[in-house]
Amino acid sequence: MMQAAEEACAQLEDELLFCEDCRLYFRDSCPTHGAPTFILDTPVPENVPSRALLSLPEGLIVKERPQGGFGVWCTIPVIPRGCIFGPYEGDIIMERSDCTVYSWAVRDNGSYFYIDASDDSKSSWMRYVACASTEEEHNLTVFQYRRKIYYRASQVIPTGTELLVWIGEEYARTLGLKLGEHFKYEFGEKELLMKLFQDLQLKPVDSMSNHVSSQSQYLCNDMVAPMMQAHKTSYPLNNIGHTSSVFPLLEGTQNLVSLGRAQSRYWTFFGFQGDAYGRIIDKTKIICKLCGVRLSYSGNTTNLRQHLVYKHRRQYNDLVGTQGAVVDPQKHPESVLPCELASRAIVTPTVGRTTRAVADFIVRDLMPVEIIEGEGFIQMLAILDPNYKLPAISFLAHTILQEMYIQVKVKVVDLVKNLQDCSISLDLWKHSGTLSYLTLTIHFVDEVFESRNVMLSSRAVAEDLSEGSLISVLLDVAEEWGIRDNTFYAVGLNSSSVKVAALTVGWKSLPCVGQVLRSCIETVLQHHTIQSTLDRFRKLVAFVCSSPIKIEEMATHGPVLKVHLKMFLRDGTKWYSIYTLLQSIVDHSKYFKSLTETMSESEVVLQQDDWSILQDAVEILKPLAIATSTFTKDQFAGLSLVKPVITSLLYKHLAPNEWDSDFSKTIKKTIHEDLSFKYADHEVNRVLNLACALDPRFRGLDFLSQPDRVETLHLLKLEASNLAKLQTTEPTCVTPEPLNSKPPIKKVKQDSGIEFLLGDLCSVRNSSVSTVNQQAEQEISSFQTSEASSLCQDPLQWWKMHHTQYPLLARAARKLLAIPATSVPTNWLFTDAGLAVYRKRSALTAENVDMLVFLNGNRLML
Repeated sequence: MMQAAEEACAQLEDELLFCEDCRLYFRDSCPTHGAPTFILDTPVPENVPSRALLSLPEGLIVKERPQGGFGVWCTIPVIPRGCIFGPYEGDIIMERSDCTVYSWAVRDNGSYFYIDASDDSKSSWMRYVACASTEEEHNLTVFQYRRKIYYRASQVIPTGTELLVWIGEEYARTLGLKLGEHFKYEFGEKELLMKLFQDLQLKPVDSMSNHVSSQSQYLCNDMVAPMMQAHKTSYPLNNIGHTSSVFPLLEGTQNLVSLGRAQSRYWTFFGFQGDAYGRIIDKTKIICKLCGVRLSYSGNTTNLRQHLVYKHRRQYNDLVGTQGAVVDPQKHPESVLPCELASRAIVTPTVGRTTRAVADFIVRDLMPVEIIEGEGFIQMLAILDPNYKLPAISFLAHTILQEMYIQVKVKVVDLVKNLQDCSISLDLWKHSGTLSYLTLTIHFVDEVFESRNVMLSSRAVAEDLSEGSLISVLLDVAEEWGIRDNTFYAVGLNSSSVKVAALTVGWKSLPCVGQVLRSCIETVLQHHTIQSTLDRFRKLVAFVCSSPIKIEEMATHGPVLKVHLKMFLRDGTKWYSIYTLLQSIVDHSKYFKSLTETMSESEVVLQQDDWSILQDAVEILKPLAIATSTFTKDQFAGLSLVKPVITSLLYKHLAPNEWDSDFSKTIKKTIHEDLSFKYADHEVNRVLNLACALDPRFRGLDFLSQPDRVETLHLLKLEASNLAKLQTTEPTCVTPEPLNSKPPIKKVKQDSGIEFLLGDLCSVRNSSVSTVNQQAEQEISSFQTSEASSLCQDPLQWWKMHHTQYPLLARAARKLLAIPATSVPTNWLFTDAGLAVYRKRSALTAENVDMLVFLNGNRLML
C-alpha cells in the first residue's frame, strides 16, 4: 500500500510547482502570488548549427568561465526570484551508459529516461548553465514538472551574476533517491550526481524504496569537477549577437515578486527527505527530534507519523497544515499517505532570525556591512547565540541585503507609478575627499491628505557639480523610477547648475529654506566684529571653566549656564545653536561683568563695546532662530510656510530701525539683500504664493500686495481648472439613433435688436451650466471668505475635513502642499541629527551606499 501511495505522490509532484515566497507547492497558480513566470527561449528550428546558443533568451549572455568552459550570465538589472527557465531540451535516451554531463534523468511511471543535450543543434542554452559547487553560491534549482526538466530562480539574480544550478533535495526526491541525513543532498558538481544515475536505469521505483547510500561512497568532501566539456572553437560568441547587448526580460516578466533568500532544502514530511522532524541513524532506526524517542524504520515513516500524531499533536498539525485537527491514522490511514501531504511542504525559514536581525541592525542604524567582522560584534553574537555562525560579508551584502533592497524597491515602484502630482528634494552630501552623492526623495500627499515621502536613489556626482553631470543623474533617476512626467518641483541647492539641470528634466527648481536661513545666520557670525567679540568671550569662558573656584561660583547661577558655557567651548559657533548660547550669556551679563571686575587688567579680555555687540547679535538672531524652529514641526515642513516667514523677516523683524546701531544696520542690510536675492525669481514667488493661497492659515494673502494677490488668485483658478481637466471622466452613455432616422429640422432663431448689437460683447450665462473655470472661481471665492484657520493648525488636517467642500481646490492643494520647504528633514538642518546621519553615510562602502541609504530611508517598508 505504501509503495502505491509513494507512486501516487510522485505522480502528484510531477503536476506541482513550488512558490519561493510561500514555500509551498501548488497547481498551476499560487493562491497568493498567481501563476509563475516562465522565461521562454528564443525560437530556433531544430538541427540548426549552434541552436543552443541561438535559443538564448534576451537578458542572458554566454561567455567563457574563469575556471574553463562556458557559463551563462545575467545582463539585465535583475532576474526575479521564482522565474522559471525551460524546458531543458535535447535527445531522449533510455540507456544510462549513453548519458553525459549534459544529461538529466526524468521519472516516468515508475521508470526513468534521460534528456541529453550533448548535441548543440538539438538542445537549448540551458546546457551551458554551470552547476554550483556549494549550496551557498547557487541561484537556480533544477526540478521536474510534467515529465520535463526546468530551472527555477531560487533567489534574486542581479546583473553581472553567473547562473548556477543546484542539484539538491527537490530533484533527488523526485528521482526517489532517499539518501539519509548524513548525505545532506549536497551533490555539488553534476558529475558526482551522475554516479547516482547508475541506480536509476529503467528500474522500477519500488526497488529504490530501501536504498540508503553509505557516507563513504557518496560523500562530497572537496570534490570539484568541471561541468562543461571543451567546446569547439567553431562557435564564436559574437555570432549570436549577445556579447555586448543588454536585453530586457520577455513580456510578462516585469512583475517582480516579493523577494527573499531561497534554499534548495525542501523538507517534506512524506518520504522522509531531510531532517524536518526526525533523523535516520541507520537502516532500521529513526530518532524523533522532538523527544529523542528511537523508532523502527523500514523504508517509510508511518511509525514516525503516528508517533507525532499522538505525542506531539501541535507540532504535527503545524507540520501537515491541518490547523489543529488531529487525525487518527489507525481509523484513517489515508490521512497520512504521502499524496495527502505533497502540497504541504514544510521548510526551514529562508533566513534565520539572527541573520535577519543582523541585516536589520545594519539597515536601521545605517552601519557599514563590514561591522560584522569587528571583534566586539563577533564577541557580542557569540554571547547572545553561541551556536550562530555569521555569514560572509559578500553573502550578507549581495544576497540578504540585496534582496531586502529589491523587495522594498518593488513596493516603491508600485507606489510611485500610480502617483499624479509629486515633488522631489535633492540632498547633496559629501562621502569622502573626492566623492559626493546626490540623494533624491519624492514627496506627495495621499488620498487621505497625509504627507508622505519616499527615498529613491543616491547617485555619485562630479565634484564640480557641472550642469552635464547633474542633468545625467536627474534624467537617469527620473527614467528609472518613472517620475519625470508626474513630478513638477525640485527643492534643493540654490545654484544655477541645479536650476538648469532641473529645468532640463522638466522640473521647477526651488531653494531650500533651511539653507537660506543658514546663510542668513552665518552672515551674522562671519562679520568681523562679532567674530572678534566671540573670540574674546571664548577666552573668558575658558578661564572660568579652568578654575574650580570659578566653576563653583558659576553653579550658583543655575546648571543651565554651566551647560551652555561648556557647549560654547566644545561646539564653537554652530549656526543652529548659537542663538541659545548667546542668549544665555546675555541673560547672565551681570555675573560676567562682576567677574571681570574682580580680575586683573591682564586677565580681562572683554572690551567696552563687547556687550552691546552681543546684545545686537542676539536681537538679530532671535527671529532667525524662531524661524528655524517654526520649520521643525514636521519632518518636512510645507512650502506654504516659506513666503509668510520670509516676508515677516524682511519687512518686520529684520527691517532697520532708527534706533539700531551701525553694526545692527549693517547686518540687517546684508541679510535683507541676501534674502531678496534668494527669492528674486518671479516664477519661484508664484509657486510660493500659490501654496499660500491653498493653505487655510494664509488664504487671505494679507502679506501680498494687491497686484500679487490678484495674480495669485488668477493662477490658482488656472491651476485648479487644468488639474480638473486632466482627471479622467466616466464615459457618457448615449442611446444610438435608428439607422434611418434624420436629424430634426431646427428653426432658425431670430435675434432681437439688443442681442444683435451686444451679443458678441456680453455673453449671456446659463446659471444651470457651470464650467470648470466657473466652478473654480466659486470655490476660490468661498474659500477666501470662509473663517480663517488657526496659525497652529495643520493645513492638511484642515483639507482632510473639507476636501469634499472644495473638490477642485483640494486636488490643487494635494499638489502644492506636498512640496517640502527643505531638501532634507528639518531636524537634520537645525539639530545635530544631520551630522550623525552624514557621518554614518560617509562610513559606508561606496558600492553599498545606494542600497543602504535607500533601505534606511524606507525602513518602514521592510
